[in-house]
This record gives sequence, C-alpha cells and structure tokens, in this order.
Amino acid sequence: MSSFWSSGKLLLSGEYWVLHGATALAVPTRKGQRLTYTPNDLPLHWTAWDLRRTPWLDAVATDEPHVASLLQAAVTLGGQVPTTGSVRTELEFDRAWGWGSSSSLTDLVAQWTGVPALDLHFATSQGSGFDVACARATSALTYHKTGPAQAEWTAVAAAHWPVEHFALVYLGQKQDSQKEVRRSRREPLPAELDAITALSHAMAEAREATQWAALIEEAEARTAAWTGLPRVQERFGGVRATLKSLGAWGGDFVLAVAEDPSAFAYFAEHGYLCMKWSDCVPPLP
Repeated sequence: MSSFWSSGKLLLSGEYWVLHGATALAVPTRKGQRLTYTPNDLPLHWTAWDLRRTPWLDAVATDEPHVASLLQAAVTLGGQVPTTGSVRTELEFDRAWGWGSSSSLTDLVAQWTGVPALDLHFATSQGSGFDVACARATSALTYHKTGPAQAEWTAVAAAHWPVEHFALVYLGQKQDSQKEVRRSRREPLPAELDAITALSHAMAEAREATQWAALIEEAEARTAAWTGLPRVQERFGGVRATLKSLGAWGGDFVLAVAEDPSAFAYFAEHGYLCMKWSDCVPPLP
C-alpha cells in the first residue's frame, strides 16, 4: 500500500489575469486530499470519498472520463500506472468550496505515477496551474505563466501578513473553474497585466490591514472593469470590511479584511459561513 497527500489552494490575487501572464499570489490550505493505492489482481478500481465519508465516485478507473484522462496522460509522460489494484481518494474539505479538489487530484496522480505535476496539469487542463503549484507548497507563492504549458513560481514571505484581520466567507454557489477559463473576454492590455502583477507583489509585502484593504479594493475594481462582473462588495451593504473574490467570481469564497475583526460577525448574522484565516491556512513562513 502507498499513500500520498496534497493540499488545497486559495488564489489571493490574479484571478483570470494569471491565464494571460500576470503574476498571481496564492497560498496552500490546511486541508487537502489523500490518495491511497492498494495492490490486488483486479482491474484498477477508483473510489473517491468526500468530507462526509460518502463515496461520490466508485468505478473502474478506465470508465471514469476524468480519471482515465489523467492516467492516460501520466502514461504518455512516462509514468508508471498500474492496471490492477484499488485507489481510494479522500477529501478533507467540502467539494463545493472550490479549494482544489481537481488540482490536488492532479498532483496526487503525479506523485503516485512519478511524473511532473505541472506537466500532467497542462496535458489535461486549460487552467493556469497555480493550484497545482500550491499542492505541495509550504509557503505563500507568486506564480507566473511563462508560456502555453510553462510556468514559474517563487516562495514569498508571509509571516508579516496581518492575518488576524482576515476572514474567509463562503458564498455557497460553487463556480465551474474550467467554464470560467473558457469564457470569452477581450485580451488584457500589457499595462493592465503589469498593474495586477504589481498588486500581487504589493500584497505579498503588505503588513497592515489598511494596506491589504486598499490593495484588494484596487484588484477588485480592475477585475470588475475587465470582466464586466459585479464586485462582491455590492452584495454586502453595510459590512465594515473590504471584500475580494477568490478564484472564479460569483460564488466560492471571498477574502474579508477588517481593521476591527469583530466586523466579521456580520456574515454569520446574515447566514454565511465565515471562518478564521488561521483555521483555513497553515502558518506561513
């Protein structure tokens, strides 16, 4: 028996823009996904379990399109893919949260079969790959897509972030990341990409809640203007916090930054799941 673990992810800046070459800022999550392989003589069987220990997939691996695609790509990349045995995956976070159930699976398959995770990602997905870079990260990172199937990322210091002023709020309407990737938008201008890159680096360096609030407000305004989508702040009149969508806009998580953390009580009072940053993200060096 062999076992592997990958973390989930949160994209703090650069959503959408990262696909066009802007630098994004991202962090791994405390919770992730585990893959366990047990050898036997039967055709390779795949069972995927959710947070509630309920199987949401139980099939011969070659009969499940996404799993079959990952395994075939791993073979093409020179990986060792057993044709027999059983695979069990276990999610530690809710599938609806958009924390990286697919990206952590890609990394798990890469670990198990012995292929480069990002190569496997680009062989099977149109996404930027930042989420796969987070899967084994132990720090915050900046991520830059350098070509159609190439990227580079750098660990960045985050111990100075004012995370006691951060909260994560779940909106309850999971977005389809692959659908958002395919959505048609105008090509961003070089100056716009430069501005997003500058914001990512400024966020990484910011030490005060007021700085973070100003930076995420600018990031939201720029992204709203480009995509034509409404800012999440508009949904929460009266909240004493600055809000930023994380990942695909519209329904996953938002980052809330408040000078007075007592302001976060607003979300629970209005029926939203609101979690401390420290409950979601491990201590970052």
